[in-house]
Amino acid sequence: MKQYIFLLFILIFSIKTKAQKNYEPIKISDNSISIDGIINQEEWEKAVKIDLNYETEPGYNTKPIVETSGYILYSDYHIYLRFDAKTRETVRASIRKRDDFGIFNDDVIGISIDTYGDGRNNLFIGSNPYGSQVDVRVMNALQEESRYDISFDLEYESAGSINGNNYFVEMKIPFSSLPFPNGKDQKWKFSFFRKYIDYNMSSSKTDRDNSCVTCQFDDEVFFENIKINKKLDLIPYITSGIEGDYNMNTDNIDYKKINSNIGISINAELSKSLSLELAVNPDFSQVEADVTQIDVNSAFSLSYPEKRPFFNKGTDILKLNNPDLQPFYSRSINDPAFALKLLNQGKKSRLFYLSSLDNNSPYLIAGRDRSYFGEGKKSFVNVLRYQRLLNNGSKIGFISTSRAYNGGGYGNLFGLDGLIQLTNSIRLTFDILKNYNEEPTNDWINSDDYFNGNSVRLDGEKFNGNGIFIGLSRNTENWRTYLGYKYIDPEYRADVGFAVKNDRKWLTFFQNYESFYEKGFLQKMEYSIKYDMLHNFNNKVDVISLDGKVSAGFKGNTEISVTHDYDFVSYYLDKKYSNYASTRIGINTSPIELISFDSNISFGKDVAYNNENPELGKEFNFRATLSLQLNNNFSVSNLISFSRLKEISRNEYYYRGYINRFNTKYQFSKSLGIRLAAEYNDFSESIFLQPLFEWTPNPFTIFYIGGNQNLIKEKEYYVDRSQFFVKFQYLISL
Repeated sequence: MKQYIFLLFILIFSIKTKAQKNYEPIKISDNSISIDGIINQEEWEKAVKIDLNYETEPGYNTKPIVETSGYILYSDYHIYLRFDAKTRETVRASIRKRDDFGIFNDDVIGISIDTYGDGRNNLFIGSNPYGSQVDVRVMNALQEESRYDISFDLEYESAGSINGNNYFVEMKIPFSSLPFPNGKDQKWKFSFFRKYIDYNMSSSKTDRDNSCVTCQFDDEVFFENIKINKKLDLIPYITSGIEGDYNMNTDNIDYKKINSNIGISINAELSKSLSLELAVNPDFSQVEADVTQIDVNSAFSLSYPEKRPFFNKGTDILKLNNPDLQPFYSRSINDPAFALKLLNQGKKSRLFYLSSLDNNSPYLIAGRDRSYFGEGKKSFVNVLRYQRLLNNGSKIGFISTSRAYNGGGYGNLFGLDGLIQLTNSIRLTFDILKNYNEEPTNDWINSDDYFNGNSVRLDGEKFNGNGIFIGLSRNTENWRTYLGYKYIDPEYRADVGFAVKNDRKWLTFFQNYESFYEKGFLQKMEYSIKYDMLHNFNNKVDVISLDGKVSAGFKGNTEISVTHDYDFVSYYLDKKYSNYASTRIGINTSPIELISFDSNISFGKDVAYNNENPELGKEFNFRATLSLQLNNNFSVSNLISFSRLKEISRNEYYYRGYINRFNTKYQFSKSLGIRLAAEYNDFSESIFLQPLFEWTPNPFTIFYIGGNQNLIKEKEYYVDRSQFFVKFQYLISL
């Protein structure tokens, strides 16, 4: 599903108009339009009409296959949008909760806006034909996986209706929910966008030779004399739950006392560009359980996506250019007693400050061959970030993070970073980071390993390290070239971040060629090679590898890719492995609304990293997700992940197993639904069950009732752990 997101939103925000157009909508009163998806022509008779005249994919600014129009009005407090969309077949859409990934298989329409006009980010605010919402923040980043923030949420209304092969959408977006500079007169860059089956359409042209995806909008919309109320939101919550563990003596679950908790978040706008958010005793637990990743042969800790709303606003500024050095990882703040966040977004700069007292602090140590993880105690966390916005999407910034542990020990990090757009197609990026650490004296990590003369065991040692990245890239319509260098010394750590690899000097060269076909079954072809050479800080070769990839995109939302990864040499725990390879085949498709299929297969040779005597083995990995949208409300999906590594010389396995996760979901409306997740883990012979009822009328008002049941097997399965919970959180806007 990740591929769908990247494909869709690369196309959404790669928009440039050669001839700028300026629009000045008519101001209306707020009682003039009813947002119900039913078009009343009298309500919209004064609206500015903007046609989506360009097909941007697979065509290159060609005439669209179907007609689409957008309309815009505004009041003192809101933006009003209307979309009229024609189709050649039955409208593809289902009733979905906000930001359900399945929405990318629907017909999606909306507006992309750059409220600051400097390319720092773009906001896409969209809907499907049933009014189900999707909003995404897009950053001007080097790495595609760092570019899209699907967890970003705005408050807005949307409603849709379907009439045969046509549909209509109405939207109402409060000015108060959008970030923009101070001032009653606002001029924003924007574009309307629509995804229809295999086609992407826009109200403005695309420039495929411009690598800055967030600074290509030229059309502007002008809102005059709007009224800006300073926003004050209170978000109180209450949770209650009970949990228990299996008692071998009684053969029953021993439940503890009911545990209830209350807390509150306060979000205050001191001005339109300056906001303060305070969370007292916040509930930072995740209601929806993470999909389990297979880590049986991973020597490094795995990261998981952030789902907690507190880290929605402003934290995009904390992402640097290279993820291997990432100094901030929001899930490193695990269980805070309080959290405070200050965000100032000026016309030419941004300032962010975060402070928190964390009751349970993760402790992560990076290494050359593996990482080490432990569960720490209380710590005090501070994060400061400043960013200066330059022309054409360029930016430079400073970051500082610190973590002081209760009882002694600290981790401080300082850094400079930048993205310089040298030309439309060429950009230079860099990160320069320096850390200063004193370990706690504690038993959080039990290891006898050493790095650079220091013990991994937490015994109060002091050390400091450096992390440096520099990258040069050139992107055009057909060619993409990248040359990057990473320098991460053995003492580099990021106590508030997620850095799992160090002791490496890493050179990467990447070359890609992509061709597009406007007509026919084949829509695009892509060919790429990637060369990596790693040395450790003893100047010994660590890895030399060459990857080759071929991928093709077809009609029917289908993509097939084949990647061959050849390692000329690699070292693990100072043992040499030579001339081995693996092949990966990826297939993802959604030819009709009913079905979506995504799979990856890999086979070849790999190292048994977690074996006592690591050797090369024959690997086979298979991961596939089949999703069925059975009707407008009901969907099911099944994810299976299988992994094995077989010894070369005999019929024995280093490991072999699978994880199967089955999800069912019934969405009564876009805000009300029930679901059940069931997961079987063959590696641990355990079963996990999670039923959940949810009501989410907006991103910040939620009501959950659910439970978790964990079953393990001895002679037969029994419930090892059980939990039931209720959560109610309500947005109060003053």
